[in-house]
Amino acid sequence: MKYISLGLQCSVPEGIKRANQRHYSYPFDWLWTPSKTTYHILYILIHQGIDAAVEYMTTGYTYFMYHGNERYTSVDNVTESQMNTETGLGITHFVIQDDYKMKLKTRLERFLKDIQTDTTLLYADAARPELNYYLNGVEYGVDATEYLLKIHELLYPINPRIKIVYFCWKERQKENILHYVPFDFKPHWNDVSDIIHAYIRENVCIE
Repeated sequence: MKYISLGLQCSVPEGIKRANQRHYSYPFDWLWTPSKTTYHILYILIHQGIDAAVEYMTTGYTYFMYHGNERYTSVDNVTESQMNTETGLGITHFVIQDDYKMKLKTRLERFLKDIQTDTTLLYADAARPELNYYLNGVEYGVDATEYLLKIHELLYPINPRIKIVYFCWKERQKENILHYVPFDFKPHWNDVSDIIHAYIRENVCIE
């Protein structure tokens, strides 16, 4: 079983890493990727190809300065916080250069290959509303159900056994094809990664 992050932010790859199940890097690791943006990237990847997906993920961004509690303000100088205010995609640990684009291309290629195997895709809400991704007055951490269902529909023809797990605030839990792991608001994003870690370890033991 492979576990792959779909977003929203670093709690997912960190949880996979803590569970010793992060063997490779994938395109949504260590990024801010709202579910709507994740869906659009995957739609482009499948229908237009890897180069088009890389282009979508690395253009139209502005540099930002981080001020804590996931608040950013725009700046004119180069920083590691690059945000696309239209898509909500945030690249906050890398500067977008040719070497990053090559790494991203490799990760997208790997994603396309690995979703054809026994794979679980994970998406998690922020720890609490105050820690939602917040950019120039726009809040991106909305209920992800709608676009996670679209992602499932998009990927199902490629792999009918695909599984999507949504670690969500309790009021967002619903009854549908997604697997929900609800949680109460937490103080820090690391607390969400602990929940993801525990979920994976439990399922690895079952396997």
